[in-house]
Amino acid sequence: MSNNINVTLDTSMTPPVLSVHDHGGIHVDKHSKPQTISWNLTGNLAQGAFVAMDQPQPGFQWVGDPPADGIFGTSQVGANGNSLDLVDDHSHHDTDGTWIYQLRVELDGTVYSTVACIGPGETKTNPVIINR
Repeated sequence: MSNNINVTLDTSMTPPVLSVHDHGGIHVDKHSKPQTISWNLTGNLAQGAFVAMDQPQPGFQWVGDPPADGIFGTSQVGANGNSLDLVDDHSHHDTDGTWIYQLRVELDGTVYSTVACIGPGETKTNPVIINR
């Protein structure tokens, strides 16, 4: 499966939210070498930019329990701002797991994000990375 993920703005929601086109989660199989996950702004979000990683609410953030140290590298926003990369070092069963994350993008002065909710009874629209 490709680890190049398109992100658009879902304007059918109020307020609009980021839509991650990952077909139910980013599934990463074990591999002897680290793999890069890339999110790319497309469609109605192509002129946007991921929020800088040094901001209080950055372009990429774990939601809930973060993964153990060493599984993922530091997320990096691309030079033009419309891509974000994260290295996944999923090489052993110790790196199996499912993690919820949140993305934030600025477009025309407004910051939009993926839906981030955890807990019983909450809508499950969180994007996830699944190491299997």
